[in-house]
Amino acid sequence: MSDAEPAPAAARAQARAAVLTRRVLLVLAVVFSAVAACSLMLIGVDLAVGRAAGGDVFIAGLNGAMATVFWMRRSRGR
Repeated sequence: MSDAEPAPAAARAQARAAVLTRRVLLVLAVVFSAVAACSLMLIGVDLAVGRAAGGDVFIAGLNGAMATVFWMRRSRGR
């Protein structure tokens, strides 16, 4: 009896949770992509002004890596 199919209401709840997760992943992917792009612009400004851009390069790399992770997880459907 424990191997029975889930009730239709439970299946709908799981489907809604999966959609929410995909939406959250999309929002996070877009936000981190935008922040990575802005970090790259900040690096350009730093180089134009003559400031050291080492910290900004590090932050842009982290944001880009996280954006990549979120885009990949969303495309895999997790």
